[in-house]
Amino acid sequence: MTFPRTGGDDANVDRDAGIMNTSPHLTARAAGSQQRRSRITMFAALVWSISLVAASVLWLTGLVDAPFADFSPGDFSALIDALPGPFAAVLLGIVGVIVTAVAAWALSRAEPPIAVLAVVAGALTVFSTVIVADAKVMAVIGYALSFRLVPLDGATTLQFGMLLGSAVWIAAAVCAPAGRLVPIEGRRASMLEWAAVAVAVVVPLLYAAVRFAWAAGIPLGISDEMLADGQESGLWTVGLGLASVATAVALLTLGLVQRWGERVPHWVPALGGRRIPVALAAVPVTIGGLAIFAGGVMFVRVAMSGSLPLSENWSTIGPELLWPLWAIALAVALAGYVRRRIRVDNPA
Repeated sequence: MTFPRTGGDDANVDRDAGIMNTSPHLTARAAGSQQRRSRITMFAALVWSISLVAASVLWLTGLVDAPFADFSPGDFSALIDALPGPFAAVLLGIVGVIVTAVAAWALSRAEPPIAVLAVVAGALTVFSTVIVADAKVMAVIGYALSFRLVPLDGATTLQFGMLLGSAVWIAAAVCAPAGRLVPIEGRRASMLEWAAVAVAVVVPLLYAAVRFAWAAGIPLGISDEMLADGQESGLWTVGLGLASVATAVALLTLGLVQRWGERVPHWVPALGGRRIPVALAAVPVTIGGLAIFAGGVMFVRVAMSGSLPLSENWSTIGPELLWPLWAIALAVALAGYVRRRIRVDNPA
């Protein structure tokens, strides 16, 4: 890890983007582009919200099988499964109606209050990650990145949909009209951002270290019998793939405070020196962070139930208990990354 770079100021505009502060014409054009971006993301939020209402109606009428399962406090399952199927469908329908109404209202206004959109996006995110989702989404993403595709059942599809909807609403709140977005460079990462990235790197590496140990035949925190069972079933081979993904994610996270996270290194053929789009970091970090937080909340809930005492299972679920902290650290680091790369100017 290198030290933060110095130099530059807030007024250093990226010439590659063709945007200069001194041109009123470009200012108006950029403001119009921001307005269109805001309405597109808000329209996407409206479409998703209506889809949630429609799905709830289909589940209630029995035209589509409801994607809910049995629930036990000690199981790896979502909290919404604790409700009877019809009640769960009604709850999701109510949430859908509320966010649909807010989205329609926001689209009817030239500049909807950002605070309202932020509150709705935050409430939907908490509902999706704490109530609806569990570790299934995190597992599917991890398997896919390690080149192991698993079929999606109804519950996992619902969880993916809710986390995706939360991400869309977050985007709608972030893109709400508040001035034009000006690309900038030269800002230094703060100590808070470096601390957040450090946490977001250490947590997945702890998870990976345990899985690497098991794959290497080291019974770290587990019995010799459990190690042998995992070797025989090939479980530790799967764990090796997940550990490799976690390690890669940890290394990529460094880009949130490193120069190569803002511009492609010059030694890269054809692309060297080009500015990296902010969305290229924001989209995967946001979706991944939501999945990580949902999975971590589930593991914390299971540990609190006492079904898997931490003293006896510290290596199997211990690293996962840090996942909520990992997700929060990613959010802080991403917010700092965006702050350093974009400035909001009021239209002229």
